[in-house]
Amino acid sequence: MLPIGYLKLGKTLLNPCQYYLKEILTEKEYISHCKKQIEAKFRFNSELIERDFEYLHEVILEQTKTDLSTSTLRRIWSDKHQSVPQTKTLDALAQLLGHSGWQTFKQADVPNEKKTFNLKVRTAAYILGFALLVSSIFLLTSSEEVVGEIFLNPEVEVYEGVPATIGFHYSAKNPNVEIELSWNPYERTPLDMDKDFYTGTYLYPDYHHAKLLHGEQTLSSSPVHVITSGWHGLIMDAGYDINPTYLDSAEFLSEEGLFVKKEIMLRIGEQSGIALPVFTLSHIDLSNLSGDDFTLNAKVKSQAYSKNQTCRYYEVLIKGEKGNIRVPVSQTGCYGLTELKCADKIVSGKQNDLSALSTDLSQEHQVQVRLKENKMLIHIANNPALTIGYTQKIGSVKVIKFIFQGPSEVHSFELFDKDGIPFESSILYPF
Repeated sequence: MLPIGYLKLGKTLLNPCQYYLKEILTEKEYISHCKKQIEAKFRFNSELIERDFEYLHEVILEQTKTDLSTSTLRRIWSDKHQSVPQTKTLDALAQLLGHSGWQTFKQADVPNEKKTFNLKVRTAAYILGFALLVSSIFLLTSSEEVVGEIFLNPEVEVYEGVPATIGFHYSAKNPNVEIELSWNPYERTPLDMDKDFYTGTYLYPDYHHAKLLHGEQTLSSSPVHVITSGWHGLIMDAGYDINPTYLDSAEFLSEEGLFVKKEIMLRIGEQSGIALPVFTLSHIDLSNLSGDDFTLNAKVKSQAYSKNQTCRYYEVLIKGEKGNIRVPVSQTGCYGLTELKCADKIVSGKQNDLSALSTDLSQEHQVQVRLKENKMLIHIANNPALTIGYTQKIGSVKVIKFIFQGPSEVHSFELFDKDGIPFESSILYPF
């Protein structure tokens, strides 16, 4: 018979209190230790900001091929995890520090401080530990497994105009399942496991991917394409704004091109100090272009919103059926703040020379993005072309966006198919 308060694992007797402390409490100490090392490695301040989480997301994806969302990273750094994160998540953090996985990190990096208990309270600790162990086992078996049929089906996959309210039929018999409407973690909502229908409202025209999530595990995903009749203009307050301000056509569209003037930005006002004008072209006609074999040409000009914007950049964002392209064009000398993305390939300006993507943004300049044979060639102004290779396919084009950080102008815009033939459609007006 085992001593009271002990469990048998193989040939080893485990005190449940000690087991709980080692596998749960000290696990969080290891996580804290890991976070400090990551902060030191990348020279982050003690309080990480959104840009830091976005940078970590990109670097982790590039180095470990693990897609940890910024919302996951925020929760880890804010200590909001009620339980220890998944092993895959911890492995990715450890690999970022040069270890093969989480267990290797723990063996190599042991925190100096250890939990100790006074002998006088050991008996009480055993009882408490046993109760915690039993409750942990119960929680793991009752809530961590997702059972039964799982699906997420939007009532429509293509919807024209914003706002766009879409109904979803779902099945997920677990109390911890959430729906995330798109890329924005603030659009994540817990689902009622006793229901089977949910309506979500999209405020951005885009090629969205609605997801059923259990923790950070994607259980099911469905595309929702919110299209525009032509170019759409809005201003969003920072990168995760869930309430953008739409622009009337007269405020951003003329026969000469697309524009957002400083007076318009001042009238709309800012909540966070970061107002981002966005021009979006989202239409099913774009699907006639292959994201892996086409050319985009544009002439662009961007001004600083204020004197404090010493370093700024804008992005050309191209979304395909299977992958995305993000080309940042920065003010001369500021490319270190940017990340370039092409499908599975992510190139950070902090670790790579992206100076070819820098120019004087206040002067009109040419932007060319050419994709062919799994290579992306980017030509900015008179700089030498930058070539990036990638493996994952982009698929058919769904959305093209320009995202700026101040008053901006797009004076010309052209698309060419794989044969160099101009793409023509009424949706391109005024180009």
